[in-house]
Amino acid sequence: MNRTVLGGTALAVLGAATAGYIALGSMGFAQGSLQTPAVDIAVSDSFEDAATDAKTQAIVAAANAFLATLSDKERALSVYDLTDNTQRANWSNFPTGPVQRGGVMRGNLTDDQNAAMDALLAEVMSADGYNNIKYQLAAEETLDRGTGGRALFGDEYYFLSFVGTPSETQPWMLQFGGHHLAINVTFYGGDASFSPMLTGGEPLKIDYDGDQVFITEKELTAAAAFMDSLSDDQLTIAIRGGKAIQLLTGPGEYGVVPANEGIKGSDLSNAQQALLLDVIAARLGFINDDDFAANMVPIRATLDDTYFGWWGPEEPMGVAYFRITGPNLILEYAPQDLDGDPTDHAHNMYRDPTNDYGAAWLAGQ
Repeated sequence: MNRTVLGGTALAVLGAATAGYIALGSMGFAQGSLQTPAVDIAVSDSFEDAATDAKTQAIVAAANAFLATLSDKERALSVYDLTDNTQRANWSNFPTGPVQRGGVMRGNLTDDQNAAMDALLAEVMSADGYNNIKYQLAAEETLDRGTGGRALFGDEYYFLSFVGTPSETQPWMLQFGGHHLAINVTFYGGDASFSPMLTGGEPLKIDYDGDQVFITEKELTAAAAFMDSLSDDQLTIAIRGGKAIQLLTGPGEYGVVPANEGIKGSDLSNAQQALLLDVIAARLGFINDDDFAANMVPIRATLDDTYFGWWGPEEPMGVAYFRITGPNLILEYAPQDLDGDPTDHAHNMYRDPTNDYGAAWLAGQ
């Protein structure tokens, strides 16, 4: 498959991407020192069976179909105990090398096993969400040029694991990720928490099967439309600074709740609220339709108490940081300027502060 970076060479992007890791080495970081610490989450000794639904049943069936392709050794590598708070938090924006992930790695699996993995991911995510995974892995392939350093780039260095055993009625967690990508989904019966979720990537502008793709274009376009709808007075409230800031709720930041900043939902017109929901849906739309609808219910109900803040210039699209915070939502878009083009590299986070990692369910509440 021919995948190239738009507007430049893959080698140029690779140099920028590795610069940070070279700098870390010169500062004395040892391999593995960037590991995300364990989270402190109480896990109950037992759980009542929860009501299931057709989507959960389909996901569990796909999970079991994938597990059936694994050898005993591979299965042991991929399934962790539900109480394992170290593996639960074992995800990062950094590549393999500086970070050691758990689970089974795509590059070590057969084509049939990877096909079963892909079928599981397609069941868990929406069409947009599954396409985003494919685009991010394709972007990663442009960085796979064999630098010989500790950082390992390429779509083979993405891992899948389970925390707990897939079940239609008991809690368990699915993890898939690698460099710039972390899908963490906790299921309990027919309910699912997709928090925390890391997306974004580098490069964001790729050629995928002959089509030019800007991976984050949908949410950036939605954010620009929302900003364009604001009056001058509203923009004064929404814009918090003239320069993009860094991610606040990334790996290792469990329990961090950023301050509400920017314009409040109750100060928006109905049309502006609809545009704000479009921004949220552009990201949470990665979730399968059934669970997306359920997760949007509390977000819609608390939209008056939701805030949108913007840091950076309004143009060009993709150079500014923005954040949406509400009682059930933290959503960040954080462009990165390591290679001189922040429109081509972003670290993006979604968290639900009321049920991150499914913590409310795991505690037996």
